[in-house]
Amino acid sequence: MNINSLHHYLTQLSDSEKRYQSGHCFSGWDTLPKVTIHGRKVYRMFPDKLLLGSMHGENPVSPDIFDIPVGFQDISIKRNSRFNPVPEHVHSHIEINYVYSGKCPQHIDGKPVILKKDQVLLIDTDCPHSIESLDKNDIMISILIHKSFLRDHMFSQLSKDSILSRFFINAINEQTSHDHYLLFHSENDRRIPLFFSELFCEFLDPSVNTNDIIFHLFYLIIAELINIYENDLTKDSDSTGLMPVVSMIRYIQNNFRTCTQENVAEFFHISPNYVSILLKKYTGYTYIQLIQEQKLQFAATMLRTTTLSVTAIANESGYENISFFYKKFQEKYHCSPNDYRTRR
Repeated sequence: MNINSLHHYLTQLSDSEKRYQSGHCFSGWDTLPKVTIHGRKVYRMFPDKLLLGSMHGENPVSPDIFDIPVGFQDISIKRNSRFNPVPEHVHSHIEINYVYSGKCPQHIDGKPVILKKDQVLLIDTDCPHSIESLDKNDIMISILIHKSFLRDHMFSQLSKDSILSRFFINAINEQTSHDHYLLFHSENDRRIPLFFSELFCEFLDPSVNTNDIIFHLFYLIIAELINIYENDLTKDSDSTGLMPVVSMIRYIQNNFRTCTQENVAEFFHISPNYVSILLKKYTGYTYIQLIQEQKLQFAATMLRTTTLSVTAIANESGYENISFFYKKFQEKYHCSPNDYRTRR
């Protein structure tokens, strides 16, 4: 499937949408249970029911369910029906909404949100949300993800080699937990439309290596959303108070082999003690701990990706005392550097 055929596939009207366009109302909501969330009754949507649907079969939320590639059951993708409003509901999955074309007016936990073309919305589990009736050119794709998959496979993978990635993942998690949703202003991003289009093509027309391709495309989407989140923080730095910490972490990641706490303090015009206070508050690490973490993560990456000797890797990571490097590596990874390399 190419991009042109994907566009045709996503924009064509399904049989159900033709009925909705002519005035038919879907009546299947009464088959779903209701629960009380934040003092009001909402429908409880079960992803199992979504997966039972076909691309053009009647479904409580949408008739447009993409088939799930065999062996990849942690992510499901659906195109939301047009001409058919979706009442307030919740589900136990994380939902990521992407607007392929047009716009999508929604209410998230009672707040009106208009999702524009190429924007991405992340909705937390058990967050009440509804969707207004979409017009012909309003195409929104929803991705439902097991929370454990996002946490154990996506976020953990992204945070392995970068303290800055871990910082943003924690910030995204905290903001989503507090607000129940997070809007990514990705409408001018060049990668997001490309990554999503490739993801949809792979779902609709699986290749031999479809599981790996889907996993890595979704990984790229999450990584790019973190970039967008960082840009949003930069624009809103006065109110968040986080950007000095972001700049500090980036400085440390770029200079961890040689920088000292005094160097960092001098560069950012603050006291050395305040460096550690800020880092501890926003990352959970003191300055010394952060440096050690960065050195060890760098060493682990070198062990996985190069054939350099352990001594050379220790020196490249900023360790002059090889015995100390072995000790710290054992404490973090519970094995020797040689054993770590062999296991990978």
